Amino acid sequence: MITRREYLGALALLPAAPPEATVWNADWDRAIVAAALARMDADFDPREAMLRGRVGAEYRYHTSLRSQEVHPTRNSLEYALLLLEAGGEERAERARRIIGRLVALQETDPASKWYGLWGYYLEEPAPRMAPADWNWADFNGALLLLIEARHRERLPAGLRQGLREAIRHAAASVRRRNVAMTYTNIAVKGTFVTLAAAELLGDADLLAYATDRLRRFAATVDVTGSFAEYNSPTYANVSIVNLTRIRMIVKEPDALRRADRIHHRAWLHLARRWHAPTRQLAGPMSRCYSTDIGAPLWIQKALGGRLRFATLDEIRSGAVAAPGEVALHDYRCPEDLARYFLEAGAPRQQREVFLPAEPPVTPVQGTTSLERAYCLGSVNRGDFWVQRRPLLAYWGGPSRPARSLQMRFMKDDYDFSSALLFTVQERGFVAGLVNFRSPGGDKHISLDPVKDGEFTAASLRLALELANAPADARVLVDGKPAGGSGARLAAGASVAVDLGGAKLWFQSRRAVFGDRSPHLVIERRAGALTVAVELLGAAAPLTVRWREVAEAYLLFTLAMAGPEGSLEEFGRRCSAMECAPKAADGVAALTWKTPAGELALSGATAVAAVEDQNKTFRATLGGKPIP
Repeated sequence: MITRREYLGALALLPAAPPEATVWNADWDRAIVAAALARMDADFDPREAMLRGRVGAEYRYHTSLRSQEVHPTRNSLEYALLLLEAGGEERAERARRIIGRLVALQETDPASKWYGLWGYYLEEPAPRMAPADWNWADFNGALLLLIEARHRERLPAGLRQGLREAIRHAAASVRRRNVAMTYTNIAVKGTFVTLAAAELLGDADLLAYATDRLRRFAATVDVTGSFAEYNSPTYANVSIVNLTRIRMIVKEPDALRRADRIHHRAWLHLARRWHAPTRQLAGPMSRCYSTDIGAPLWIQKALGGRLRFATLDEIRSGAVAAPGEVALHDYRCPEDLARYFLEAGAPRQQREVFLPAEPPVTPVQGTTSLERAYCLGSVNRGDFWVQRRPLLAYWGGPSRPARSLQMRFMKDDYDFSSALLFTVQERGFVAGLVNFRSPGGDKHISLDPVKDGEFTAASLRLALELANAPADARVLVDGKPAGGSGARLAAGASVAVDLGGAKLWFQSRRAVFGDRSPHLVIERRAGALTVAVELLGAAAPLTVRWREVAEAYLLFTLAMAGPEGSLEEFGRRCSAMECAPKAADGVAALTWKTPAGELALSGATAVAAVEDQNKTFRATLGGKPIP
């Protein structure tokens, strides 16, 4: 196996890094641990031997707690691990108190439905959650394994035995649950937990399960060469860090070889969509918590410091908050993929199948155009759950906060999970259809269902949210300067926006929502510009009954381009492209002739089960199936 020194030596053969870049070394790891502890120390509650925090009033799935002080289990265990990493007897004693407290909070009765779990918070054990999050066996089990692997000698015999028993319970919970291998990040995390636990505990039966699980995960990836949880800036890291943990802790040779191959594939998956000019992971994304990737120090470390998101001084001062786990793990980007992150390269397009499907359903596939001035990505079929980024763009160089375009479907002030998106993309051109599923979710795709096909809403809108667009960005509506913010415009009006370094054009081609009269709205507020098509806009909430809405859909076309030429000319060119929207016999269709080719798609106009919506969707490029 390649050593860290050999790895860094290989990186030195790559194209020279900017002069200000600094090679990653142990000083960076120590600084990250110190900075993370400085943030956490202030939140330590000695009475409970846990960290304290606060949950707000906003909606959060899995927990019913609102607007109160809480004591989080996972964060407290991470704090204990970092205390041990920092060294010193005083910190070690605090860590031991926390570990003992957390071990005692685990559900340990094998007959319990929640066996092996913790609640998110001391104040809400797993049986009282809404509902419990079974992932906490994976997350907390992994942290306990790291504590055991790295600091076992600093734990007294009784505490270490309790920790080992907690690991045994967590691994048993993971095995009992046995998630589908398409649940990418948990499939990998649980594999690490069961592999490492099996070796630690000398459990041959558990080891057989864990090695078979890794084989099953590899086989799932082999179907498409990609990942069901595709292109997620958060969960790609979760998967990569657990593959790294396998390399660091597990000894079983076949598991190490297989995990190494998956590790390379995971990095390749990210590398192909890394947009070097903006230092962002281009869309589309299956799961995302922040559209701006910020300063991913795990990528900086994986590249040996050659791609700089933060300086050592910024970490030490707390100007850049570095997750403590970055210091603990031997992140390594495969040498043959480093160029994707370090060099802009020529403009290119990446098309990748993420999830297979049986005909007539089209496989889930993403298309990403990576240009010098911008990147634009879309998924051919997806939804608008709050974690999704089904259509996403970046522009404006490596500036932070990032300049981005996110397409959302909003019910009042929250993303509506029952809205679906179907697209076809070639280069900087996207044709799309939005329609709706029933049964389906409200705020969450499964944990917050729309009951009996009825819900209340004052607003239902497809929104293009342009984050950090210039405050004085020029906007043209049908070729003329836009009026004041919030004005109601014809739903089919075309909109062209000078983004500052790139240009955007959008037009709703047909918008229908029962007997309502959709309209277009352009809104400006601090740090954001929104172009939205209101399918439903009422002064007060109304009750929407899907069975009473005969048709509900929206067809649109969207284009992006670089800074060359005037906004007026760009708008004229896009508006002049031949487009033929139509609807008949329950099917809406659109054909759009662009310089990149003829984009065509069709889908259902009525609200229906997602399986039926997927079966109805068709898309072609130049009259042929999408490559």
